[in-house]
Amino acid sequence: MSRFSRKPTTRDEIESEIHNLMAALDELKDDATRSSKHRFDSLRSRAESLWNDTDFDSHRRDLSKRSREASRMAKDCAREHPLSTVALAAGAVALIGYLVTRR
Repeated sequence: MSRFSRKPTTRDEIESEIHNLMAALDELKDDATRSSKHRFDSLRSRAESLWNDTDFDSHRRDLSKRSREASRMAKDCAREHPLSTVALAAGAVALIGYLVTRR
């Protein structure tokens, strides 16, 4: 008997429903395959465009500038909040120690 109706469900109806579900799953699988292939192609084209980008020096300079700024900001924050910095470092060391020693 079906869960939501009062009439008994026949074997043919169950087989038909299973067939419909299998067809829907196949269609879903095909859609996911097409979607992932499209995403992979777009990532590949982006990677190729970045690889073929000849302006590496300006990117390197920009990255270097940003990392120096981030380093300076972290250093200033550590100087403004020394106790918090020590507590954060102790917590990080404790977490690393816990992760290394656990089995």
